[in-house]
Amino acid sequence: MPCKVCKHPKRSEIEQQIAARSLTTVEAGKIVGCHNSTISPHMHSCVAPNVLERVQAEAKERQSLNVLDQLRQSRQVTLQILDRALSKGDYRLALKTLVVELKQLMFEAKLTGELNEAPQVNLVLSPEYVRFRQEMMRMLGPYPELREEVAQTLLEADAANDEVGNNGNGKKQ
Repeated sequence: MPCKVCKHPKRSEIEQQIAARSLTTVEAGKIVGCHNSTISPHMHSCVAPNVLERVQAEAKERQSLNVLDQLRQSRQVTLQILDRALSKGDYRLALKTLVVELKQLMFEAKLTGELNEAPQVNLVLSPEYVRFRQEMMRMLGPYPELREEVAQTLLEADAANDEVGNNGNGKKQ
């Protein structure tokens, strides 16, 4: 038997607002005409979990886009200040403004995923991997065809690592 929230004509709208956290369970209870303790069980039992996750993800994406929009508006103001400083010959202010703009650009690049500062580990150069590779080749000694195939695969992996320019410290050369 459907709960009181399921029967409400604005059910879908209420669920979306609760999932997006723009409506509290207390407010939803008042709209539906029930106690707020009825709303949480409804959200957990009657609303499909994937719908709840999707709506929350969409709300988070909208919030993220708002941050980007605000950052871009802030950059426009920064560029206006830079133009005024340069036109007045105030190079000290211009340099300070350029520093601010650089920080804004870096922040935007991080938000959009264009800049990833996460460390990368080059396993090919690690002493543990070298020892592993040597031990594996030793163990494959009695199987020359298999040893050759494994050696070729390892050489290809090393070459692919060199192609991306990874010098072992997680940064491109």
